[in-house]
Amino acid sequence: MDSLHENEIRPPELHKKSLELIKEDILLFNKDDFIFVNCPACLSDKHQYSFSKNIFNFETCSECSTVFINPRPTKESLELYYKSSKSMAFWDIIYKNTEDSRKEKIFKPRIKLVKKILQKYRFTDCKKLVEIGSGYGWFCELAQKEKLANKIIAIEPSPYFAKVCRNIPKIDVIELTVEEASDKLNADVIVNFELIEHLFDPSSFLKSCYKGLRKGGLLICSTPNFLGLDISILREKSDNVLGPNHLNYFNPKSIKFLLISIGFKNIEISTPGLLDTEIILNKIRSDELRALDYPFFNFLLKSNPKFIADFQNLLRKHKMSSNMLISAQK
Repeated sequence: MDSLHENEIRPPELHKKSLELIKEDILLFNKDDFIFVNCPACLSDKHQYSFSKNIFNFETCSECSTVFINPRPTKESLELYYKSSKSMAFWDIIYKNTEDSRKEKIFKPRIKLVKKILQKYRFTDCKKLVEIGSGYGWFCELAQKEKLANKIIAIEPSPYFAKVCRNIPKIDVIELTVEEASDKLNADVIVNFELIEHLFDPSSFLKSCYKGLRKGGLLICSTPNFLGLDISILREKSDNVLGPNHLNYFNPKSIKFLLISIGFKNIEISTPGLLDTEIILNKIRSDELRALDYPFFNFLLKSNPKFIADFQNLLRKHKMSSNMLISAQK
């Protein structure tokens, strides 16, 4: 199993600073302007309050168990937040400080996983691969080096990140949203990673992905799994449960329902996460959690590293990690 440690991608002091800045950023919102929505996966109007964190209420869908912020900021206020947010700007520092670790421990293994999926679906001659939300372009850069497709395209609506991506040789950059660009794509493969949890309307986004694929084309995406170990145990204590950045928390059942409703088929879901156990153990080590309240993890603290790694591998095998990797065909 690949190895990854939390401090390699989220150095404690930098991560702590980003969490402090989020509390400042929340002052940008007026709760009176929040709007109610139905479940972002199955559109059910049957959902109930689960917990609160900062100024945000999280509800759970009674039909498919999706957890989502409700009521939530409007699309317009979210756009303003991302333009003005100190915490989002600070992540530029975190990414630059962890670039080598992220490329080696996240993006290279991600390329391997995507390769396996392409082989499984028999995509041996991929002409056009599109990444939506390319950011610094690290996936596109590696995909180009590994020759995952004849043409690699980055869709990046942010002028700043689009400019960064243009510095990568042989990568085409489209500075639009996928909703604006879908008609022109006719892609063999569309990928996006850790994106749909951020979106006000993930269904509309995934419909645009569907539209942008050729018939038989493949969507590959990743997103948190709320029913995975660390998020389901920690809930509002999880650093991954954070509004307004993360609005939607799907699970294997609900993301599959959503994709089928759009028209996707041949859906495969895995949970290749590496950090569930370590995240919980780090919370205990830092006294954010009382060890006596979590006896099994208190036991793990005293276990040898191989046993802990075997336990994490068990979570991955049985789709119990808090990170999902999804593939679906048009």
